[in-house]
Amino acid sequence: MKKRLLLVVLVLALLPEALAASGEAENGMPIEIVLLSDIGLIIIAATVIGYTASILKQPLIPAYILAGILIGPMVSNLVTGAPFIYDFDVVVALSQLGITFLLFTVGMELDLSRLKDVGLVSAFVGIAQVAVVFWAGFLAAVAFGFGAQEALFLGLIVAFSSTMVVIKIISDRDEIETLHGRIMLGILLIQDVIVVIVMSLISAPGGLALDPVVDALVKGLGLFALAIVISRFIAPAAMRSLSKSVELIFLFALSLCFVFALASHSLGFSPAIGGFLAGLSLAVFPYNLEVSCRIKPLRDFFAIMFFVSLGMQIVVDDIGILLQLAAPIIVFSIIVLLLKPVVIALICLILGYERRTSFLAGVGLGQISEFSLILALPLALENPASPVFLITLVIAIVTISITPYLIKYGNSIYIPFSGMLEKLEKMSFIKKRHQLERFPEKKKLNDHIVFFGAHIMGMEVINHLQKSKEDFVVVDHNPEIIKKLINRGVHSLYGDAEDIEVLEKVNLKDAKLIISTIPNEDDSLLLIKTVRKVNPDAMVFVTAKTIDHAIKFYREGADYIFHLKLLGGKEAAKVLDESLGKGGKERILKRKIDEIGALERKRREEIIDRLDPTFLKQLDELKAQCEIKKSEELGEE
Repeated sequence: MKKRLLLVVLVLALLPEALAASGEAENGMPIEIVLLSDIGLIIIAATVIGYTASILKQPLIPAYILAGILIGPMVSNLVTGAPFIYDFDVVVALSQLGITFLLFTVGMELDLSRLKDVGLVSAFVGIAQVAVVFWAGFLAAVAFGFGAQEALFLGLIVAFSSTMVVIKIISDRDEIETLHGRIMLGILLIQDVIVVIVMSLISAPGGLALDPVVDALVKGLGLFALAIVISRFIAPAAMRSLSKSVELIFLFALSLCFVFALASHSLGFSPAIGGFLAGLSLAVFPYNLEVSCRIKPLRDFFAIMFFVSLGMQIVVDDIGILLQLAAPIIVFSIIVLLLKPVVIALICLILGYERRTSFLAGVGLGQISEFSLILALPLALENPASPVFLITLVIAIVTISITPYLIKYGNSIYIPFSGMLEKLEKMSFIKKRHQLERFPEKKKLNDHIVFFGAHIMGMEVINHLQKSKEDFVVVDHNPEIIKKLINRGVHSLYGDAEDIEVLEKVNLKDAKLIISTIPNEDDSLLLIKTVRKVNPDAMVFVTAKTIDHAIKFYREGADYIFHLKLLGGKEAAKVLDESLGKGGKERILKRKIDEIGALERKRREEIIDRLDPTFLKQLDELKAQCEIKKSEELGEE
């Protein structure tokens, strides 16, 4: 840790010299050198600040925005008096291209079949939330003295949430298949449809007069019809003919993205609209998984460009104006961060969803959209004196930076509001829409097994448990899996290890064995610590992705570790059998000692060239602890 921080400090110390050198470019510099210098500086700054954030265990999105502020005009004018970035227009153009490309990937990843159970609810919530938040933003803008046109734009700007940001975060956290993840996806899809229509009208030549609006609607419908035609007739044939080469499929997908973007631009719309429609036209094909894998590095690159460019657009001359606009910025941010999540959560609750699911769905959408910046651009170009774009930019930076924290700590934020939401949940006019749980009817769970994670390996263990006479309950965050288990008669519950209410329902304090096949470090650590606190005598089995994670889990008190890459369902069932019955703890302890020895041998091979004595010392300490525990248990016998 100290070495990493020292490295970061060293790079930060050298960064000003590099920044100053990049700012000394002359106007005659070739465009390729300009691109190399500017993009290189952005990537270096994003790497340094992002690496620092990762060491401090902070989300990367705020780090990228901070990197943009540090290399942008706001800091460069104060430090050197000259810009660090030679051609800011190129960076802005790349970030706009990035939005188009990112929305193309978002369109490809929107699998509508995932949303069939929440489609109508998402449509209702999405439309109702946009309407409520729009009017709140519009009235707030009018109260601050903005004109009708500016108030209209500000109302629209705060009404929509960021598909790009939310999908990136919940994908990284493996929450897309959760119920609240599906609800968020459905709401975002409805919002995207609405914002595409709004952008079509706003970007129509001639403004909002009747003829241009009709013309824009006709052109928009034509572009949408083109997407349908390509999706049904052209793309299938092209995909089949190119199916032998993933590279050609990848190039075809990119070509389609640019064709739609250019077509959208030629019709007077934003290129981002075309990119999104191109992605949707390919979303139904089985090859989109291969394309997504190929596109991911490009997607991540453009995402970094977009987030860094957000920070770069704050300039030192804006500080005085920012102070004057502080009150409206704060109010609009409150509307986005508080009112929007509350509206979404309450509507979901009223429609019968469980209070935690409703709360997490609302909290995850507390930001403005990447489309909001595009919405604000026409007004800024038409009236450069208007502060709407600056307000939008600051709100985007604030809310997008806060979103990763809201999603990461959503369960902790939920706890103080649980009681109030429970009262609303129990109101007579609220009927639960999803009863995703099944428990024994005549007895309380006791001396049972709690199983987290019913995916492929988990299902094999569940099948094994069903054949045994052991009482067990399964917890999973995929509603489809829970429904299938309930239909099979398995005691099941929708949720995860982070939910205190779930842990209470499964009666964790009286369980004899807790198993988790979910390879998430934070969830596993939380589960181990919780079990050791409420039920120290229970055995805990968790799953690790890496050797480092395995050692960390053992140090926190895990009894056995499943290795994701090495252990299958049959082997896991064998370990389960060994843990049950008389002498189960002793057999698992012996397995643990053997496992630590295997970890030691494997890690020695990996680090022999790096000389990492700290890790080997930890292994020795763990082996010694296990031997002492084994001796104590033998002495008791």
